[in-house]
Amino acid sequence: MRCKFILFIVMISLLLILTSCSSKECETAADCTAKSTEGYKAACIDNFCKYEALPNKCGNDICETTNDENGCTCAQDCKPCTGKVSQSKYLTQQCIEDMCVQDVIQSQVKPVATAKELSSAGDKFSIETVYNQPFNLKKDTFDVAVTLAREGGRNTDIKITALELIGKTEDGRTIILARQPVNKPLWRAGSKITEQIILELQTVLVEGELSNIIINIDYEYSTLRGSTKTPKQETFRNGYNEKIIYVNPDVEYPCPASCDDKNSGTRDYCNAQTNNFCMHEPIPNTCGNFICDANENKCSCEQDCGYCEGSAGDYLDYSCKTNKCTTILKQNIQTEAQNIFDDRRIGSARLNNNYRFNQPFNVLQDSFEFGFAIYEKDEAVGNIVIETIRLLEGQQLLAETQPNAQITQTVNTVTIRSITTNFPEEERRVTLAIWYNYQENGEIKRGQYQKSLGDITFINPQ
Repeated sequence: MRCKFILFIVMISLLLILTSCSSKECETAADCTAKSTEGYKAACIDNFCKYEALPNKCGNDICETTNDENGCTCAQDCKPCTGKVSQSKYLTQQCIEDMCVQDVIQSQVKPVATAKELSSAGDKFSIETVYNQPFNLKKDTFDVAVTLAREGGRNTDIKITALELIGKTEDGRTIILARQPVNKPLWRAGSKITEQIILELQTVLVEGELSNIIINIDYEYSTLRGSTKTPKQETFRNGYNEKIIYVNPDVEYPCPASCDDKNSGTRDYCNAQTNNFCMHEPIPNTCGNFICDANENKCSCEQDCGYCEGSAGDYLDYSCKTNKCTTILKQNIQTEAQNIFDDRRIGSARLNNNYRFNQPFNVLQDSFEFGFAIYEKDEAVGNIVIETIRLLEGQQLLAETQPNAQITQTVNTVTIRSITTNFPEEERRVTLAIWYNYQENGEIKRGQYQKSLGDITFINPQ
């Protein structure tokens, strides 16, 4: 009996020992592994694990925006960034650069590309367009390239000034989707400009459609007639058969990894003020800013100022010399000497005059030579004097001299050298005007006559 009692006591003791051991959760903090060590600080107190959430740590079961946590950077604390967006056929939750955004799955995005040639005012342009379908209003651009395919015969200095995109909404309203200044030149056939148009559609819809898409392209140019440039403006348009299916996510996107447009003449940037779209701002006095600045010319910066090449007229070509655009004579140009004879009666006297000049007339080296001689005269006539000689184009004075030269039977030649031109080469219809005086029967008389010298081309090779 006594042995049974002792055995009972031993069994009770063992049971108490086992019960005591099973209630212990830990001996040290290292035994506490139920929660993430990255998000919690663990401690073993009275053989039980105690966990303290660490602030601003992923894994603490708190989605902390102050720690830039979201469904992409810390899915265990925040709602995972997955699944369809409500009321949208195309948008899903996606992670882009550690941001949870709404976007179209890339495999569902199809680029729409079109190309068309259009004519305007004698010029021919090629219009190439690329945009995404569906089109994300928060990050996509409507990309347009305009190429001068052929320049009109008298057109020059073509510059695209603005692009305007319009379309029709599903409720039938025609609206302006974008109006974007450009101010970029197309100097010659083959010149090309590219623009990324940001749509400015104001809508509360998550997605929708735009139809009847039209782009209006404004440009300016000059028509060249002789030496006269006349500035003009035109607009041509391109229509698109494809609709734009757009999505309008309720989030902002990060700026692209790079906005570099490979042009040293622009400052490329992106920030909240640009709605996280890339911008390209011209840098003053820098080649490539699409402005021909005072420190630039056609030889130092072709893309801003144009090309120093080609014909400057019938007799001159453009050419770069010491980094300056000048004009030179075309090869094999033949100068023709012009002689105009003028049998002129002054009172009772007759003069045989000869007017000589070159065609074309090089203002740097050529001269007009006017020869006067008396052929016959009455004895009552004497002292014939050429007072003033003028070269005129209409009422415009081209040159003048006042020789006060007395005319005899020997040829007296008067020379004019100083001719001013506004262009390297220009054709002018020139009239010779002569003022004279003479004595007849002791009385001084004065007169004036004019003689057409015809069309003369003045050249100024430099």
